[in-house]
Amino acid sequence: MAMASRIVATLAGALAAWPAAVASAAPAGKAVFDSTCAVCHQSGGKGMLGLAPALAGTLAPLLAAAQGRSYVAQVLVHGLSGRIVSQGQTFNLAMPPQATLSDADLAAVANYVARDLNGSSAPAFAAEDFVAARAAKSSHKDLRALREGLLK
Repeated sequence: MAMASRIVATLAGALAAWPAAVASAAPAGKAVFDSTCAVCHQSGGKGMLGLAPALAGTLAPLLAAAQGRSYVAQVLVHGLSGRIVSQGQTFNLAMPPQATLSDADLAAVANYVARDLNGSSAPAFAAEDFVAARAAKSSHKDLRALREGLLK
């Protein structure tokens, strides 16, 4: 009985801490975004005309599909260059890879962009998504083609 009580107490403690852990993910993701991504994509992901597309309110179609989530993870890890169209604007950009960030930081920033900037209710990004993205060797041309296919 004592063992069962300890298990219940441990689970209760973990469940009590869970909302705080989830709530702390958004500030961590926003902090990574503000220090790494906002230079080009601007505060709140509003984008910069001629330089970087808006991320706020534009990624819902990509985030709804498993391949779109993979695309987002791969772009964060490998970067993206070449011509893309977003919200009727053409960008011929060169986003640098963010592979120096940890998988946990990449997941935090992806969740900030997905949830806070795009209102996505898709499953949260996890560090494992970025392990897989690092292993994927898609070219920027392949990533642009994947993007176009997902947005049709």
